[in-house]
Amino acid sequence: MKHLPLLLLALMAVLFFLTLDRPEAWAGWLHAFSEAGMVGALADWFAVVALFRHPMGIPIPHTAIIPNRKDEIGDSLARFVADHFLAPDVIRARLASVNLAGNAAHWLKSPAGQERVLDLGTRLVKSMLGALNEEQVRRFISRLGNRQFEQLNLAPLVGRTLEWLVEGGRHQQVLTQALQFSLVMVHDNRDLIRGNVQRESPWWLPGFVDDKIVVQMLDRIETLLLEMSLDPDHPMRGDFNQWVEQWASELQTSPEYRRWGEKVKADLLENRNLQDYFYQLWTDLAEGLEQGLDDPASPLRKEMNSVLTSFSEELEHDEEMQLWVNGWLLESTVALVDENRTAISSLISETVRSWDAVETSQRVEAAIGRDLQFIRVNGTLVGGLVGLVIHAFKML
Repeated sequence: MKHLPLLLLALMAVLFFLTLDRPEAWAGWLHAFSEAGMVGALADWFAVVALFRHPMGIPIPHTAIIPNRKDEIGDSLARFVADHFLAPDVIRARLASVNLAGNAAHWLKSPAGQERVLDLGTRLVKSMLGALNEEQVRRFISRLGNRQFEQLNLAPLVGRTLEWLVEGGRHQQVLTQALQFSLVMVHDNRDLIRGNVQRESPWWLPGFVDDKIVVQMLDRIETLLLEMSLDPDHPMRGDFNQWVEQWASELQTSPEYRRWGEKVKADLLENRNLQDYFYQLWTDLAEGLEQGLDDPASPLRKEMNSVLTSFSEELEHDEEMQLWVNGWLLESTVALVDENRTAISSLISETVRSWDAVETSQRVEAAIGRDLQFIRVNGTLVGGLVGLVIHAFKML
């Protein structure tokens, strides 16, 4: 195909010279066709070549258009994309015609869709875990965490947390759980407590006396724990409430507690064993997570499949939710694209500007070279046909 226009031009030249000054009628028609075909071929050759370089190396004005006007072409392309592809009305009209939520729900119900989502999520999580395991990343996070922890006022923070618990009565809920846990622990370990007391008692104290004292003591402790856990108005709960409120206030205002908070903070920062423990805990969790993600039969993967199935089925049958999701996606996408429209346009323009002019011209020519050859072929044939029409008029 590359040499076809040149062969046609050569054919036109051969026909032109073979029919030159021939008296036959057919020779006149063929001569007119070949003459006009040569003109058309040469004109289109000049036009095509002028797009990419100077014809025959001669710097004729308005030639080598693409190399000379590459930057302007890039700017025009950027404006065209911004105006005709990234315009809010264009994006809104396109997205409004598609039920994104419904299509997503249908796709997520399919095994292929679920597998695709899980594989994508697995790769993303493993990539993040791998990055966090890199030594330089761990050092950076450690320094950042230490710096933030150093700036933390520990005692006031604990005080404000206690205030938040008191305001909603959450501290009483915590106390109830602690009382119930203590009651169970005391009840389940009565024999262990009795044995420890007997070992620590004086040798001269009879065993049955020890046992009776311990039993009475444990019974009273269990009774008190049970009463406090069941009675929200128990007097000792009121005492606990006052103590928590006072402690929360002192933590935020007392210089002594502030010094205590700074000491605890310093001890935590200097405790290498604690840092090693947390790092090992993180490593174990990360390894367990990776193994769970890699194993299709793991409880984690099964649970993720179950969540995706439930979510997709619920979304597929809830048209009101689909409308909300579609509206949210539409407006969010339009706003996001419109906000970055200028940046995208600038990226296109700057990218084209960064290209080498000659290389750009060669890339464009290589990309549309087949069509350019057809332009030259068509120019030759159309030129020949025009020559026949002109010759016909001359014969009238």
